[in-house]
Amino acid sequence: MKQFQIRPVIQCFASFAEFAEQTGFTPEDCIFTVRHLHEQWLKPIKIQSSVLLFEDYGSGEPTDEMIDRILADFRKLKCKRVIAVGGGSVLDIAKFLALKPTTDTALDWFESKAQLIKDKELILVPTTCGTGSEMTCISIAGILSKGTKKGLAAEPLFADKAALIPELLYGLPKPVMVTSSLDALAHAMESFVAPRAHAYSELFSMEAIRLILKSYKTLLANDSDFVVRDVAEDLLMASNYAGIAFGNVGVGAVHALAYPLGEKYHVFHGEACARFFGAVFQVYCSKKPAGKMQVLTRQLMQVLDCSEDQDPWVSMADLLNQLLPAKPLREYGMTETDIESFADSVILEQQRLLVNNYVELSRDEIRDIFKTLW
Repeated sequence: MKQFQIRPVIQCFASFAEFAEQTGFTPEDCIFTVRHLHEQWLKPIKIQSSVLLFEDYGSGEPTDEMIDRILADFRKLKCKRVIAVGGGSVLDIAKFLALKPTTDTALDWFESKAQLIKDKELILVPTTCGTGSEMTCISIAGILSKGTKKGLAAEPLFADKAALIPELLYGLPKPVMVTSSLDALAHAMESFVAPRAHAYSELFSMEAIRLILKSYKTLLANDSDFVVRDVAEDLLMASNYAGIAFGNVGVGAVHALAYPLGEKYHVFHGEACARFFGAVFQVYCSKKPAGKMQVLTRQLMQVLDCSEDQDPWVSMADLLNQLLPAKPLREYGMTETDIESFADSVILEQQRLLVNNYVELSRDEIRDIFKTLW
């Protein structure tokens, strides 16, 4: 039986000021955000709520040990509502803040050694256009003791509300927007061909793909180093749609292969995904060109305005390469010996994702993708 759900209530606001007025920040709230967003949006309205800043606990993408430090300080505050304003890392961490303290270590949750019980209201406000985390019950973190990233998916991690405010994306540096939205593109494409995909999820997947590729064309036609307002709302919605799609039917090998590279060499998640999805989908096409891959190819032809003699996959690769030039994995620091260990890590740690592959990939096929891209 196919199932589809959209859990958080989605709220759309014309401005952050409107969001703040309707939300009504109180002393019993904890706002989790990053420093520059706090300075720009929260300080001027003189809120009375407690504030925790991501940078006070580390840098880069979340790790289980970083989450532990944040939880320790958060639990001293006795807050009843959590409001997270930020990118995917901030939103993913905030999901743990809304949980009842059934353990002192996030690793216990990731390894199912402690119960997940939500006991606080959670409002998520995305300020980038990649993870779609505001719509999912998924949180991703680097597990330092295992040297890889791991995802946790559970109903208690759903937010109560997701607030969409395009204004927060205005002025986002173009490189940040590109790496962020490439994650959303991977979500949309992987969820479209996922075994559990169905008519409802496909609607959200394909609209996300259409909006992202359309926005990329606009960005390439604009000389600004920042996100232009014309695409901010489209990219925010695309990320949200892709989050809804993959939150219901999952993602697969693209994300599974990206995790060890991102964790060991600190490659931005969207960029890591971008390095893999061309190669992964090429294997998909070679193993099973009919079915959903054929449908997706036709859809890409329409979105990219390809003629009958153009390969839409080549056209898309050219488009993406103009925004984020491709480079071999060795240029990120990956060594030749990592090829085998990364393949082992994917097989050992990412079965949650590999079951969502369009076709089954063996350990040797995964190794060969690393090898080809290295």
